Amino acid sequence: MREIVLPESKYRRFQADLLADAPFIAARTRLTGYNENTGCFRCLLVTTRRRRDGILVDSEGYTYARYAAYVKDKRELELAGIPRDDLDLKARER
Repeated sequence: MREIVLPESKYRRFQADLLADAPFIAARTRLTGYNENTGCFRCLLVTTRRRRDGILVDSEGYTYARYAAYVKDKRELELAGIPRDDLDLKARER
């Protein structure tokens, strides 16, 4: 799993249209899908800094959220040690 933190406006757009191509998914397609070695599905947790919810995404090699699951409270997930790509912070630095 990898956590992708988006700016609030981009997260709302993503949440409203999960089938739209998303550059942040396209750049990470190799991080999703079924792992035969572990018997687990790998996914991205797409979220934003100020909200508790998120969306688990398995793109299965596509550039959109081919499979998605809503997470009401991401604090209930075990995220210790999970890599985070903070795209919100990168957007602020520009």
